[in-house]
Amino acid sequence: MTRQQAVIVTLVAAVLGGTAVYARWLRHDSALVGSGTVEARDIRVGSKVGGRIDKVLVREGERVASGQTLITFDDQELLASLDQSRAAAEKAKRGFRPEEIREARAAAAQAKADYELRVNGYRKEDIAAAQSDVDRAAADEVRARLDFARYQALAEKDLVSRQQRDTAEANWKMALAQQQNYQHKLAELKLGYRPEEIASAEAHYRETEATLDKFERGNRPEDIDLAKAAYAYDQARFRERQVVAPSAAIVEVLDVRPGDIISPNTPVATLLEQDQVYVRIYIPETELGRVQLGQKTEVRVDSFPKTVFEGVVEQINQQAEFLPRNVQTREERVHQVFGVKIRINDPAGHVLAGMAADVKLKAEN
Repeated sequence: MTRQQAVIVTLVAAVLGGTAVYARWLRHDSALVGSGTVEARDIRVGSKVGGRIDKVLVREGERVASGQTLITFDDQELLASLDQSRAAAEKAKRGFRPEEIREARAAAAQAKADYELRVNGYRKEDIAAAQSDVDRAAADEVRARLDFARYQALAEKDLVSRQQRDTAEANWKMALAQQQNYQHKLAELKLGYRPEEIASAEAHYRETEATLDKFERGNRPEDIDLAKAAYAYDQARFRERQVVAPSAAIVEVLDVRPGDIISPNTPVATLLEQDQVYVRIYIPETELGRVQLGQKTEVRVDSFPKTVFEGVVEQINQQAEFLPRNVQTREERVHQVFGVKIRINDPAGHVLAGMAADVKLKAEN
C-alpha cells in the first residue's frame, strides 16, 4: 500500500468513526427526559345509607383486594325492611288467598243487604210493632194521669201524704215521656231512612264490591311491578350495609371506629388504586411533536435506582402552562410546556405516591 493510499484509508476510518460517534450522540439526544412526583388516583368510599358502624375489618396502610369488605354497618333495620318488601312482592305475585276472597265476598253481601234495607225502608211488621208500643204507652199515660188526679184530690183533703201525691205525679210524667218516645220512633219508621244514610250505605256497598272484584281478578301488572321495584330498592339499600373496595388498592385514610354513626353518602375511607400510579412531567412546546399517546417510557425512582419501570403516555394536556398569553419569538416558545401524564406499570407495588421519578421517553421510529 502506498503512502497516499494509507492516508486515504486513515481519513475514511476517521470519518466513519466520527459518524458513529455522532450517530450515538443523536440516539442519546433523541430521548426526552423529564422529572416529576409519583401520584396515585385515590377513591373515597362510603355507604349511601350510612348508619352505626358494626365492624372495621382493615387498617390504614393495608393492601386490599377488589371486592374486599372494609367496614360493616348494623343491618337490622335494613334487613327488616328487606323482608317486608320481599313478602309484599311475593304476595303481589301470587295474588290473594281463597279465604281472603271469601271474606271479601261476605263483606260485599253484608254491605248489599244494608244498602237494600235502607232503600226499601222499614218492614210493615216493624211499623206495626212500633204502633203497638205507642198504643200501650198511651194507655199507660192515661192510667198514670188519672192516678195522679186522684192523689191530687186526696192530698188537698189531707187524706194521703204529700209523698204519695208526688210519686203519682212522677209516674205520670214518666209514662208521658215514654209515650212521646214511642211516637217519635214510629214517625221515623214511617218516614224511612234519611237520604244521606242511603248514600252512605250505597258507597260502602260499592267499595266492598270493588274490593271483591280486585281480590277475584288478582293484582294488576303495574301493582306487581311496583312491589318488585320496592323489593329491588330495598335490596340495593341492603347491599349498602357494608363498604367494599372497588379495586385493588392501599388503605390511605380510615379514621372510623365501631359504634360511630355515619351519615348517608359520607366517605369513610380513602384508597389509593395500585394500578393507577402515574407521574406527570412537562415537555417544552418545541418538543411536543415527539410525544404521542401510548408511547413507551422508562421510569426510575430513587428508592430503586437499579430498577427500570415500564410506563406509557396516557394523557397530553391540551393547554400550555408557565408562559404569558402571547408568545412572539421562538426563543420564548421554548419555555412554554405541556403536561404529560405517564402511567407506571408496577404490579409489585414498589412505586408509591410521593416518590421522585425520572422519565425517559424514547422517540418513536
